[in-house]
Amino acid sequence: MPRTAIHDFHSAWLSLVQSCLREVIGKQFLTQPGSGLIAGHPVLEAAGHALEGIIKSGFTDARTAIEAFASHRAAQRAAANGADTSAGPSAASGGGGTIGDCADLLAQYALAWLFHDTDKINEIESEFKDSSCDPGWLTAIVSWLAYYWDGRSPQYVPPTANSPKPILLPPPASADGSLRVGLLGDWGTGEPEAIAVLDQLMQQNPDLIIHVGDIYYSGTHDECVNNFLNPIIAARATYNRPIPVYNLPGNHDYYSGGAGFYGILPQLNVAIPNATIQQNSFFSLYNDNWQIEGMDTGFNDHDLFLVGEDMTHLEEDEADWHTKNIKEARDRKVILLSHHQLFSAFIHIGEATGSGPSYENPSLLHNLHKWQKKGHDNVVAWFWGHEHLLEVYALPGTQGVNSGLNPPIVGRCIGNSAFPVFNNVGAYTPEPDSVQLEAAPQFPSGYVQTGDDGLVYASGYALLTLGQSTGTVDYYQVNFSGSIPDATSQLLWTESIPVGV
Repeated sequence: MPRTAIHDFHSAWLSLVQSCLREVIGKQFLTQPGSGLIAGHPVLEAAGHALEGIIKSGFTDARTAIEAFASHRAAQRAAANGADTSAGPSAASGGGGTIGDCADLLAQYALAWLFHDTDKINEIESEFKDSSCDPGWLTAIVSWLAYYWDGRSPQYVPPTANSPKPILLPPPASADGSLRVGLLGDWGTGEPEAIAVLDQLMQQNPDLIIHVGDIYYSGTHDECVNNFLNPIIAARATYNRPIPVYNLPGNHDYYSGGAGFYGILPQLNVAIPNATIQQNSFFSLYNDNWQIEGMDTGFNDHDLFLVGEDMTHLEEDEADWHTKNIKEARDRKVILLSHHQLFSAFIHIGEATGSGPSYENPSLLHNLHKWQKKGHDNVVAWFWGHEHLLEVYALPGTQGVNSGLNPPIVGRCIGNSAFPVFNNVGAYTPEPDSVQLEAAPQFPSGYVQTGDDGLVYASGYALLTLGQSTGTVDYYQVNFSGSIPDATSQLLWTESIPVGV
């Protein structure tokens, strides 16, 4: 089926432009903008092409980026045999400029804003005023950018002496008393495939769902409500299952300052039995046998001031809070969750050292060593997202991989819940220097690789089934052909935790 490449930028500036255009163009020019990324909209697609040029081609000024945008728009029009299909059927009132032309000007304004090019901004404002375009549209985009980009650090609610308190996990609904925990990563796109993944997970009758971060493009209020909160509410109603949902922030959630993320927390579990209103960007969930520590690694990858130079880490007060919880876990088995990866076989983490690129996060690894010591080796697994793939690694502590971890723990990337990864980009090709992070050898190509629809790797989810002393993890891919009711779940692999049980 036709698929539109969706640009994913690890930059607040670029992601904010995407969010701005999605919301302003969607609300002004589309009759039913709804949820989702509307990446197939020609103006947004052309803007993504220009933004990608900043990353890949090194555009350094607004005029070059705008020329790339205009060139792409011209190619779109040529492909459509000269018809302007960008945003609507007709011209704005007053003559002189179609609605598509007006949307083009808004996109050009956003690109000029990106480079702080006041001359170009003034030029576009003058052109907009001289056109027949509704002046309110320009006011909307100017106001949007001013609201979300004020230069302040993102929102963060630190722990205090008495808050947050660990949250009691809901009672299991299964007959055998096992707790079923659904895990989603990088799920907040609002696209039909994301809804299909949630629908398939709900059919597994989980007792709760945890999302390990990223609501796209930049976690604005509109995106958090339409791409995350509303689908959750709808799924609960469809299956008549008022289950708790807890959410961690990723880097994209902080690109607009975190207000959208925090704004939906009071509504996420309101009136949900056996649930707590989440107030922080991190949490601890527990019962007699298990403890789940959700960590905020997104805050220090918000990229508000420097592009691509963040080494994510936990805030010190949050790290101390987790240390205390893990120390008090006693005989409980502890599972760690975060948005960012502990290590990767596919992308560099941090700056290169004298021995080559780094593929592990030293700060998070330091935390893990500390927690294993404090927790008497009860940390058994770590699940993360950030990379939009399903990655099953060799056990740390074996084959020379992070051999300081004792006992070895399960380390898995589950960031494949919605954001599309095309199969022609080499995403599943491990970096040649990352042999020390060789993936599990018993699987094809050394890891669990999802299937694809000819273009895009399948999305999926993980399901934890936690018994009295042991648990299992099932990894599913969702076979989606465009119809949510016709989607199916395919079990790829099951493993046990703790290791060796």
